[in-house]
Amino acid sequence: MTKKENHDVARDNLRDWRTPLRVDGPAAPTAAVCHLVVGFDRHRASHAALTYAMDLAGRLGAFLHVAHIVDIDDMPVEPDRDDWEQRFADAVESERREACTMLGTLPGNWAYYSREGNPAQLLTTIAEANDALMIIIGTSRGGAMSLLERFLGESVSGALVHHARRPVLLVPT
Repeated sequence: MTKKENHDVARDNLRDWRTPLRVDGPAAPTAAVCHLVVGFDRHRASHAALTYAMDLAGRLGAFLHVAHIVDIDDMPVEPDRDDWEQRFADAVESERREACTMLGTLPGNWAYYSREGNPAQLLTTIAEANDALMIIIGTSRGGAMSLLERFLGESVSGALVHHARRPVLLVPT
């Protein structure tokens, strides 16, 4: 196969990152008594939030809904490269593998979601659909980007605190 044919086959085998994905973990021996929703991405604060949410879910006997919202952080830096789509799909898949590996130690029920959209809206939608006790996210990453997001009103924590009808738990790194 030529390099172009290999590239075409790889592109045809890509899971379209735009298509919403749900991965269900193994069923626990007992039914969940409540639900928790946690946001997940590649940042340390997010990993701390997932670790905390897993501990809390275990203590409460909760079903844990883990949501990765595909956003600009997942995009490769060089959009004009031939393998941009593959690298984008690889980044989204890497997030899924990382979360599912962490969730593999959870004895209870869990589901992992990956989809594009507004993070605060999607976390709220999942929480409302499952009557979740709370939404758990990591604290702000800090720096210029976080300041800009807050200034533009695009801070996930700010949007959740002001618009979600569920308690929001911010977990520090």
